[in-house]
Amino acid sequence: MTASLFERQATGGVVARGGFEYQDAFLLEHIPQFLAQGAFGQVVSELQGDVETRYFRPSGGTYCVLYEAKRNQLTKTNFWAEVTRFRELHHRAPDEYVQFVLVCGDFVGEFQAMFNKLDRYRGPAVALNADSRIRAEAETDILNTIEEFGQSRDVARFVLDRVSFAQYSDNNVDAGFGTKLEKHLPLLDLRGRETAAFRDKCKQLVATSVKGIVSRKDIEAALVGSASSVAAQWCAMPSDLQLGPVGFELGPLALDITAFNGPGRGSLGQAAWDQLQQGLVEVGNFLHATRSRRGVRLSAKHRMSLACLLGYCFSATRGFTLALEHNDQLYDTSVHDRAPGQFFTVQEDSPTTLGLEGVASISFPNGSNADVAANAIAFGLDRSPKLSLVSAAVVTDIASLNTAVSEAKVALAEFRGRHQLQKVHLFVKAPAMFAMALGYRLNGVGRIQLYDWDQTKYIATVQLA
Repeated sequence: MTASLFERQATGGVVARGGFEYQDAFLLEHIPQFLAQGAFGQVVSELQGDVETRYFRPSGGTYCVLYEAKRNQLTKTNFWAEVTRFRELHHRAPDEYVQFVLVCGDFVGEFQAMFNKLDRYRGPAVALNADSRIRAEAETDILNTIEEFGQSRDVARFVLDRVSFAQYSDNNVDAGFGTKLEKHLPLLDLRGRETAAFRDKCKQLVATSVKGIVSRKDIEAALVGSASSVAAQWCAMPSDLQLGPVGFELGPLALDITAFNGPGRGSLGQAAWDQLQQGLVEVGNFLHATRSRRGVRLSAKHRMSLACLLGYCFSATRGFTLALEHNDQLYDTSVHDRAPGQFFTVQEDSPTTLGLEGVASISFPNGSNADVAANAIAFGLDRSPKLSLVSAAVVTDIASLNTAVSEAKVALAEFRGRHQLQKVHLFVKAPAMFAMALGYRLNGVGRIQLYDWDQTKYIATVQLA
């Protein structure tokens, strides 16, 4: 038995590379689109398909989108033969080869209605609820349409879940490259000669894609080396991290954290929090591996524990900077300005017994930690040393945020050192962007156990070590 990597269909393009200009043109023209996708990591040609783009996979490794490119129109028989091969590849590696695209210069006209339905289902219909009857009816309609072409229900389901179809002409690749650059990276205003230079470097990368991986870093280096007018802007541009459900498209860099913001988070358990923390660390590792840029842009509207954990996993000590979106404001941790004056009033209760664990509470702008002291009894911490930071002040900009975070970190570190604590139980009642920014700077203070307010009491959530 011949391994699929060495089958004739997988190696034929390597042997006869000169005859495959069509797929080269497609890859070149779509590089700006791939570069705009935060989860995109690398591309290679002639592995299992004509072109394969690789994306972040939360469990480690990568997801693959495989493109098969045919300049001419396929017969209906050959069209479905390509789908069959896609299905075979998916069955061999279901957690790796997850999506497929058939690219052709033209398609048989009978397929157009099916294409239109798929595009609408994956486009505007994503706004429908998962249990929407309208969505279910549309899904059944698509499955029936595919079956009418003589395909089984299993094949129809596979197409609906995993296959896309793209009509592409390579008549004017150079202009197409510039058009896609403007469309997918609109904030970059390259000069004409810079676009041409970037395109030429990408052509060279495409030529090497059959011999080995072309990484995202390679493409970003080509951009920076070709376009000096936008190089600094690009290097400072953060990578967007979407913290919600992932749709059909693999392009967005995303991790679903919905359960950790929801009403059921109190029953998740430590194992679920540990798994989330590992997933966030893997996102960070992916960012380090695929680009030199270290900025991460994300929403800061979360529950306290989740916000703190997010900051902790993309911390300053790991080399990241954060652009925190909160109530239509952006807080950039690469800015180190501090507001004058003292933000917190600090109070410490002397312990009645010696112990290895302490309680710290941070509250603003309501300025009261009375409920923390009352709830600490339930956790057997009523006789532990207690640190309280309160304020009636508000965070209005990055300078005041930096001041609040700096004071809180210093107070926590000194509290831990003064009592030789092995663990600090931390209760935060403050705007979420403060919790995230504190987590971002929360190194050197030992083990931290976080808590969330849930219904009528505090619950232990995640532990930071």
